[in-house]
Amino acid sequence: MTFRRNHALDRLLVAAVTLAAIAVPAATSQAPDASSTVTPYTGFGGVVRTTTADSTPAPLVIPHAAPGSPNVVFIVLDDLGFSDLQPYGSEIATPNIDALAKAGLRFNNFQTHAICSTTRAALLTGRVAHAVGMKDLAGNDTGFPNARGRITPAAATIAQMLQTSGYSTYGVGKWHLLPHADMLASSPRTDWPLQKGFDRFYGFLSGWTDQYHPSLVEDNHSLVTPDRPGYHFTADIVDHAIAYLREGQQANTGRPFFLYLATGAVHAPHQAPPEYIEKYKATYTKGWDAIRAERFAREKAMGLIPSDTVMPPRNADDKAWNDLSADEQKVYARYMAVYAGFVEHTDAQIGRLIAYLKQSGQFDDTIIFLLSDNGAAPEAGPEGSFTTPYGGRLSIEESLARLDDLGTERSEELYQRAWAMASVSPFKKYKLSMQLGGVRDPLIVVWPNGIAATDDGTVRSQFVDVIDVAPTVLDVAGLQAPAVFAGVPQIPIHGRSILSVLHDAQAPAPRDTQVFELRGERAIYRQGWRAVSVHEAGTPYDQDRWELYDDAHDYAEAKDLAAEQPDRLKALQDLWWTEARTDGVLPLTAR
Repeated sequence: MTFRRNHALDRLLVAAVTLAAIAVPAATSQAPDASSTVTPYTGFGGVVRTTTADSTPAPLVIPHAAPGSPNVVFIVLDDLGFSDLQPYGSEIATPNIDALAKAGLRFNNFQTHAICSTTRAALLTGRVAHAVGMKDLAGNDTGFPNARGRITPAAATIAQMLQTSGYSTYGVGKWHLLPHADMLASSPRTDWPLQKGFDRFYGFLSGWTDQYHPSLVEDNHSLVTPDRPGYHFTADIVDHAIAYLREGQQANTGRPFFLYLATGAVHAPHQAPPEYIEKYKATYTKGWDAIRAERFAREKAMGLIPSDTVMPPRNADDKAWNDLSADEQKVYARYMAVYAGFVEHTDAQIGRLIAYLKQSGQFDDTIIFLLSDNGAAPEAGPEGSFTTPYGGRLSIEESLARLDDLGTERSEELYQRAWAMASVSPFKKYKLSMQLGGVRDPLIVVWPNGIAATDDGTVRSQFVDVIDVAPTVLDVAGLQAPAVFAGVPQIPIHGRSILSVLHDAQAPAPRDTQVFELRGERAIYRQGWRAVSVHEAGTPYDQDRWELYDDAHDYAEAKDLAAEQPDRLKALQDLWWTEARTDGVLPLTAR
């Protein structure tokens, strides 16, 4: 007779014998010696024996911010030109931002990195964007350290540094610091805001989104796109910011907070409630040349820029307003009216946040940095874009028929490039350029308990770069950037604190040299002088044409001195290569 072995029964018998052995100890087993220690815990600083009576506890160390550490708020506006705010010479009403400027300081020599992802990486890390892997827009890894498309773990963000030092950290709005492939529901979350130091986040991950129907995430999950009357993204993120702050205050933990409010405004698509657009419908019929000249005059009158400033002529590739047809003027004026309404609507939402901080008793002990990430946006070209931010053009006849759609959910507009020229008055060029229109932007700092109220919007003219903001926050919080964070050795902070500049109008600038690069175009600032390259894509870099400016005596860079001072220019060119190697800018890649 043949027997078939029952493997399932065998396994049950083995399991039963094993359980019996566990349940019935051998007769010779004894309780552990009370003097022996049990150490299964890595990193535990106490002693574990048989019972708590003969063991030594080591309580968890919970980080606490230093006494007196202020709250910190970053308000980052998107694609806003130097002159687009009321305290910077604009005709656009921004009363809440104007009140902040009058209570604090305006900077007229603040530099960014000319495009959103690079500026945001530099702002949040205090390092040159190339050095942390973000030489251009967040995107795919090119294989080189300066273009990983994400922030390297070797550069902890200010949110991470504050979070591990006893701060509550909240982010709302735009992120744009990770590749598109990592934004999907099934993607890893390594470079999402919560993994970069934020306790809570509400907003969008990409470079832009529709203001009426945004693509939203909260914390580490995606949300359903809003589709309801009266919705607007800027109001929504301010609602969430206030809710996060209220929850934190109600918890009564005593922890100060860091709030990163990065609006989608005023990046395309330009969209705003109709009542905000309506008031500007007649304002821009005079055209971009007149608006640019009027802003320039205001900037001088208010003392924002030196009285001897010379404004460069209109950019060569931008048309004169008077050369447009009557229909073109009518359509293009409405584009700018929508933009102005978008700016004022954003100001109103910022006002709601400031009102909450005051009502809750937190405003006076909060240091606020309000800035733009780069100059005004030229990407829609001379004709503008009606239905998508880039390339969705209609004919003038079609645009006239749909003029009232501009700014609504039925359009996704970006204004004509020449309006960007007016937005950056008095400078040349715009976003994406190393000329001042791309890199010199508004910066307002207010801190009632830390900076004496000025009541007049006092101007600071020291050279300050976006990399200086994070080390300033560390300074006011009494912290040092860590040499190692989460087990990863850190890239040293490139920025310098401007706390002395906040307190003293005569304090020296935090540094006298800074290198810039974007898509092959290069610039360097050195002790009041600036050299800028003009690079044609696909040509050798040694064929670039360089311009030289005396910023100390030519605020708007109206006169190129390259031909007059070739030795100075050559020294700055050589210094550019030295600084580029030091700051991780290389290799160069034109796009």
